[in-house]
Amino acid sequence: MRTPAVFFAITLVLGAILASGCTDTGTLHQSQVTPTPPEQLVAFVEKAYEYAHDHGKEAALREFNNPTGQFVEGELYIFAYDPKGNTLALPFQPDLLGKNRWNAIDADGTAFIQEIIGTAQSGGGFVHYLYSDASDNFKIKPKLSYVMMVDQDWLIGSGIYEPPGDSLIVRIGADPGVREDLRSFVEEAITYAGKHGKEAAIREFNDRNGTFVRGNRYIYAFDHLGTTLALPFQPDLIGTDLSGLQDPFGVNYTRVEIFLAQHGGGFIFFHYLNPARNMNLEPKMSYIQKVDDTWWIGTGIYLKDWEKVVTADDLAAFVKGASAYAAAAGKQAALAEFSRKDGQFSKGDLYIFAYDTNGTYLATPYEPDRIGTNRLNFTDIRGLPAVRIAASTAAAGGGFITYLYPAPKGGSIDAKALDTYEPKIVYVSPAGETWFIGAGVYFADMVPGGSARPSVVTEMVGLVERSAAYGREKGPAMAFAEISNRSGMFVDAEGHYIYAYDYNGTLLAHPHLPEKIGTSLITKRDPFGMETIRALAETARSGGGYIVFIWPNPARGNRDELKIGYVLPGDDTWWVGSGVYLSEITGRDASLPSPIP
Repeated sequence: MRTPAVFFAITLVLGAILASGCTDTGTLHQSQVTPTPPEQLVAFVEKAYEYAHDHGKEAALREFNNPTGQFVEGELYIFAYDPKGNTLALPFQPDLLGKNRWNAIDADGTAFIQEIIGTAQSGGGFVHYLYSDASDNFKIKPKLSYVMMVDQDWLIGSGIYEPPGDSLIVRIGADPGVREDLRSFVEEAITYAGKHGKEAAIREFNDRNGTFVRGNRYIYAFDHLGTTLALPFQPDLIGTDLSGLQDPFGVNYTRVEIFLAQHGGGFIFFHYLNPARNMNLEPKMSYIQKVDDTWWIGTGIYLKDWEKVVTADDLAAFVKGASAYAAAAGKQAALAEFSRKDGQFSKGDLYIFAYDTNGTYLATPYEPDRIGTNRLNFTDIRGLPAVRIAASTAAAGGGFITYLYPAPKGGSIDAKALDTYEPKIVYVSPAGETWFIGAGVYFADMVPGGSARPSVVTEMVGLVERSAAYGREKGPAMAFAEISNRSGMFVDAEGHYIYAYDYNGTLLAHPHLPEKIGTSLITKRDPFGMETIRALAETARSGGGYIVFIWPNPARGNRDELKIGYVLPGDDTWWVGSGVYLSEITGRDASLPSPIP
């Protein structure tokens, strides 16, 4: 995400799709230097990348080969090769210029020049190999390089010796899953632009509630002069020329992105404001690609999103650890600790809450005014009796539940802010005979890369969106026939399916309940008394969205389980929906106690 001028003055570019260093067992740069962090390495190469495009290949190679030039800083220098492995720049090994090093291998037998070229051609990235360090008696040491193609004819890079063992930027930058995820999102957006046209695509990219804003991941767009076309969280910058903005390393990263788009696309690292965390400045990795000769798009992930993923097992362990703490410290000391925002069991959005078995709120760091109130009959925004379900699950020994709950913003929860409600995955556990505790996380905390939701939920939501669009385009009759087809387009490979109802609760289409079609199920109640179909219909009538409800899971012996549903209106007479069982997200049995305590 881009920001106003004040922010750009402090923005720190971590790096770009540029290259890192390599050399052979010749005479290397001899100066003793302080270890260079990977963040500085990629920024150094990015600056050289910009220089190459500004001055042209001949002038750039002349500067890169100058051992006293501007692209020699401590242990950092720029090397360059063509795609066949011919040496174009090595400032401290001029005898190798023009030589082909395609078959050069390191001490472990790695053909590192081939790896450097392959990595550069794949969009740029990190390469590990062994190399002799002339500044330390030619000892063979691990070396980390970062490389990228300048254009199709040549690449540049630089490297550092003895890189840190666990660097977040390196780990994520080299992760093939991350790279493919970014590529596929950009390709999806380019396909959309090709189908709907530039104007409609830009309008969709700028829509915070559109299909190309997924949590804190989004598509941004610029023309090739650097004019902002799409920034969904900074609409005030639309139409602004950002090509002259410079980071503290002297790199114009918008210009670097422009060059990347014009020469095949690639990856870049930089710091940017994270809309999911109060616009905090955070390191980010983006992928850039041009749409056509007039504009280009990019998307990125914040590195911290990959650093702090909470798994279902993590969540359960956190709650069980808090339960053990309560047993050791005693109830009153534990409740005091659980209610502290700066306590050991309050880690941002992950925190412990506590209730007694009658539903009285005993501890929470974010809603102190609710402590002491009885919430046994509390329901989430769609009517699910969340506290009763939590108490019941805890009484049966503990387990996973889910419900809709407002995400904390700015250190507090605003229950009146309807746009803050999200599905929350919660683990509850008994803490004693008369009370229980729990903790939960939102989708974005469980999914690496800052995705808005797990892939199984994304696919389910997409199924609902496509079925509603199909119904509006083809008409209800064709839609209901296709929805009821067990092998049709609205039953996916995982067995998720679409159902359709009218707003009176009459089932209109269902692939697995043909005998129920035409029957009104509006009064169907779950074991806790929630009128499930009525709640689903009312959610659709209000415009659609998430809803959590209880439904038998055929994969778990038809035992009742919480299900995260998503519904949308077809028109003012009918609606469609689908859902994902909680066990599909946690990977653990999430069946509710039977009978209900």
